Amino acid sequence: MNLRHVFTLIAFALVVVALSGCGASPTATPTPKPTAVPSPTPLPPTRTPVPPTPVPPTPVPPTATPVPPIATTKQLVNVRQGPGTNFTIAGQMPANTKAVVLGKNEDGKWLQIAYPDAAHPAWVASAFVTVTGSLDPLPVVAVAPPATATPGGPTATRVAAATPTLAVPPASGSLVFVSFDVGQNSWILNNLVINPRSYAGDRILGLKPFDLIQHTNAQPFAWSPDGSRLAYVYGPDGVNKLRLARGGDVRDVASHQGVSSPSWSPDGRLIAYVGMDNDYRIQAIHALNPDAQRVEWSFKARGNESFRGVAWGKTWLLFTSNFTGAHEIWRLNADGSGPLQLTSDKRENGSPAWSPNGKQFAYYSKQSDGSYQIMVANADGTSARKLTNAGNNWTPTWSPDGNWIAFASSRGGRLEIWAMDKNGGNVQPLGDKFGAESQLPGAWR
Repeated sequence: MNLRHVFTLIAFALVVVALSGCGASPTATPTPKPTAVPSPTPLPPTRTPVPPTPVPPTPVPPTATPVPPIATTKQLVNVRQGPGTNFTIAGQMPANTKAVVLGKNEDGKWLQIAYPDAAHPAWVASAFVTVTGSLDPLPVVAVAPPATATPGGPTATRVAAATPTLAVPPASGSLVFVSFDVGQNSWILNNLVINPRSYAGDRILGLKPFDLIQHTNAQPFAWSPDGSRLAYVYGPDGVNKLRLARGGDVRDVASHQGVSSPSWSPDGRLIAYVGMDNDYRIQAIHALNPDAQRVEWSFKARGNESFRGVAWGKTWLLFTSNFTGAHEIWRLNADGSGPLQLTSDKRENGSPAWSPNGKQFAYYSKQSDGSYQIMVANADGTSARKLTNAGNNWTPTWSPDGNWIAFASSRGGRLEIWAMDKNGGNVQPLGDKFGAESQLPGAWR
């Protein structure tokens, strides 16, 4: 080895020794940076609170207190403890008395009223009052039917016996009816003798008596109470004449464009009838004294009211009017005053006829199924009941003894005269032997 290499190795060894003597160099600790303290955010000055401006509330209109309906009596009327004539009479309300209506029964024919006061209410038939206001919101008030006393105490049970069918004397006498004679091109009055059965033509009515061309189903004729005079309508073109026949003596006693349903007063002095003029738009019920040739009183149509059929009974006159909408049965006093509505079916009713004793009247009424049936009601319009059920039926007329009702019916396939007893039984044809159709029976004697 040369000297140069020796010196190199010695130098390298010296360096190693120097380094090992000094040890490893420590890792330097980083100096942390000072954390910056944020400057405080200046707060806005506190404002003095200002109270909000009060806003007035929007005024709410008060709820209107509903006005209750008011019932005003049309005449002196009984009030009862419940909705029906089977309830005890609680008192009477004079005519034109007002009371608040509290409720109604299911069909609306009876009203519960605050009479004498709301703490002691009573019931009144709606036919006898005029109601101001709507009945629709009123509650239906249910009332238990009155108890029927049972002999032997409340625990006694009694089996009701069958109601016996009362024997009715056979129909008899004669009545008048109308048919159309093609050969004479005219309506004809015919006389029917019931037992034994026979028919005979009597009077020509012409081609256009009002009741026949307008199908009012009212009789265009009437016998006087003593049977001595016949009042009837003669209808040539354009005019109707009220004629009065006594035997062979015939004279015209009134003339209008249309004449309807003459009817005699009980004393035979006056004839009531409907007279129509100006295309039937001017109508009135007139009471004519045919002997003195003067009209004693007239009941004129109210507005566009139209009349059908007049029947003069012992006390009142019946007539048909559409004053409240549908044609209903009304009545008048014997002097033409005090019109009073008796039916309120809101359907077609017509050709009213008093029973001989004046306690009931018969009429026809259109039913909910569209058929026309004969009805009977009390003189005040209450307790209406249906007597017929078959076909269509019109123009009832009573027998002189009040046991029978004759009427026109389509039940046999054509219009014919039929009869039934006053209860709707013993139905039998009277016009089945007549050659033509027969209708408008009346003036049963």
